[in-house]
Amino acid sequence: MPSAVDVSLPELDVVIPIAPKDAGEVGLCLDSVLRHCRNPVRAVHVVSRFPVTAADERVRWLDETSIEPGIGEIRDALRAAGSPHPNASWYFQQLLKLRCFDLLDADAPDHVLVVDADIAFVADVSFVDHDGRARLPMGYPLRWVNGTRAAAPLRHSALSAAARLVPGWRPVDHFSGMQHHMVFERVVSAELTRRVEQAHGVPFWRAFLATSESSKWTGASEYVLYRHFACLLFLERVAMRHLSAVEVIQSTAAGGFTLADVLDAPRPADVRAVGCHRFLDYAERIATMDYISDDLRRELPPDTPLKLSLLRGELSVAPALAPLVLQ
Repeated sequence: MPSAVDVSLPELDVVIPIAPKDAGEVGLCLDSVLRHCRNPVRAVHVVSRFPVTAADERVRWLDETSIEPGIGEIRDALRAAGSPHPNASWYFQQLLKLRCFDLLDADAPDHVLVVDADIAFVADVSFVDHDGRARLPMGYPLRWVNGTRAAAPLRHSALSAAARLVPGWRPVDHFSGMQHHMVFERVVSAELTRRVEQAHGVPFWRAFLATSESSKWTGASEYVLYRHFACLLFLERVAMRHLSAVEVIQSTAAGGFTLADVLDAPRPADVRAVGCHRFLDYAERIATMDYISDDLRRELPPDTPLKLSLLRGELSVAPALAPLVLQ
């Protein structure tokens, strides 16, 4: 058992969904979770279209093609809602995270840490505290303005989608909860599902897709939805925190940076996680992210990899240039 583990902390399971574009990065992500998670990890469920094996016996492969609804059903539902974007696989992963407890066996703990496959933790982190509270990332500000801790969003498609999905849902502050990982708790997830299905009269996944903003590539966010729902209705069960991180976002085009490049780059001492994300339809996604301020958008060269620094809740965005320096 890694030295980072504190056996007095609550146990959890881990779920890591892997898109084909991230297949080469998952080993670094998986190793970082097992090395730096201070909570005891019962099992790590790696979800992908291809088999994944690891020396650690806790790592289990879950065949993506066995999960329902599948990408085909999701694609049909998005088309019916008027979406012109080829983003069914992106929504598939969101729904997988939101219903992670449905995928696990009956012995699974009450907390599940979901981690995107293209990030890595670089320091020891606890995700559920000694009082059983899930430690939720406050994440990126709801409005991206350089050098600002938090600014009220003029518009944010994920906020609008969540408000349509859950009666009474509202943001509790100006931070999104989007930071490529989330601790889901069984009782919170069950109540979220119950309220949505009661309000819409259809399965949760259909309501989630129907209330997303179809004109946007990123028309909803599982992390925004869950974090603010939990903090609004289950505040005694969560502990909010800023987790300092530096990440690169870029196109899926050949070349560019890798997660290994980001791990090797000089970085501030208090950074706890790094990421390297390859976005499908990168230019279109950046163009339709309504939380990027107009001033910041004018500063950013089109189609250029970007470096996002989120240090103690303060965001800065700049072009990511080689040789990569994260300071």
